[in-house]
Amino acid sequence: MTRHNDTERGSAMVLALGVLVVLAVLALVIVSMVTSEKKTESSEYANTRSFYSADAASEAGVHWLVMQDWPPALLDSLNNVQVSTGYTQLATDHMYRYDIQYVSKAFRPGWSVNYKDYQYQITARGTSAGQSQAAVTLSASRLYREGY
Repeated sequence: MTRHNDTERGSAMVLALGVLVVLAVLALVIVSMVTSEKKTESSEYANTRSFYSADAASEAGVHWLVMQDWPPALLDSLNNVQVSTGYTQLATDHMYRYDIQYVSKAFRPGWSVNYKDYQYQITARGTSAGQSQAAVTLSASRLYREGY
């Protein structure tokens, strides 16, 4: 029969508890990293969706200008010619809106004096899940014939 030294009693249990504590801390660090990465990825996804929603709004604004046969009339003292009354929903978690302002008009060289280049500014906004928002502003011009 082997007799154990009194100084060695319970040393295996202390060692096992130490290994368990190290593994528990390592597991907490890994869970924390995964949770942080998931939040970052979710935020990046929402930001990308809101940016593309704003881009879609700018395309809708350009399309609205292209479809006008005549220079659009001013709606208010801010030179707005098109103001969105609400957001257009693209899907359940993202939507867009756009506003168009008249900036100026000028004669286009090489054309008859009856033709003018109308300059507009399109302000497009997109939203996505998690209150993510993006905005795009672009300038557009459209040639219209005046006085006929």
